[in-house]
Amino acid sequence: MANNSGSIFQNTMRVLAKRDLASALQSWGIYVTVFVSFMVSSWMLKSHLDTLRENNIMITSYPVETPLSWSVIIVSLYLVFVSAVSISREREQGTLETLWYGPVTAPSFLMAKYIKDLLLYLVALGCAAVYFWVASWMTNIGFTLDLVKALGISFFVVSCFVSFGLFISSLAARVRSSVIWMIAVLLGFLAVWFANSVLNVMPEEALSSSLLYIRGTLSVLYTVIDWVSPFSYLSRAMSSITVGNSLVYVLNIVYCLVYSAVLLVLATVILKQRGVRA
Repeated sequence: MANNSGSIFQNTMRVLAKRDLASALQSWGIYVTVFVSFMVSSWMLKSHLDTLRENNIMITSYPVETPLSWSVIIVSLYLVFVSAVSISREREQGTLETLWYGPVTAPSFLMAKYIKDLLLYLVALGCAAVYFWVASWMTNIGFTLDLVKALGISFFVVSCFVSFGLFISSLAARVRSSVIWMIAVLLGFLAVWFANSVLNVMPEEALSSSLLYIRGTLSVLYTVIDWVSPFSYLSRAMSSITVGNSLVYVLNIVYCLVYSAVLLVLATVILKQRGVRA
């Protein structure tokens, strides 16, 4: 019985993931996003090379860190919004209720969405590998092992963005709500980061007692957000490469996997509790 249930779960997940992936690959969204990310990366690489020429610098360490990071950020933002509206769209259109009459369960439905988005990123990742290889050949900056490691760990970082988007989508009843939630949360992360950075550079004697209290509160919020925001995992992942410590690199992969697993479990619980109706 357990084996039969597992087989049904895997088959359902595979069918749903295949359906969603085919639909995503037939749209222009992922291709336009990848193109935009490459344009931004190209501009950054050109600026970097111009700086090297102006300063007569012949050697540079890990020159594609910033272009690659921004490429991952752009694709991740696309995928996080795709994930954020995926559940609410099906709930709003009534297809989620139809699926629930079949062998589809909340875990299989969410895992199908999660796997589809990761497969979609693999397409973008393959394009990125080709792009940076061509860029390294044209600019002679070198396709280094660090670049390979960065491309590899980006897959796990994107897993954080996808699971975060699915978590937000599980909370919302409609597509508009999902988008508003996502924008509000991301802007909230950015606001706390910016305010905390500004107050931390100001000398303590220049701050009033109320500002000192706000700085302390923001410091606590920033610590929490540092483990909640998917952007923090991107920052730590890229930093682990520049550090050059294999243990730190592996630990950041583990952190990404744990983060993704926790959010997927929470999304599953919320989806079960909220039901399928908009």
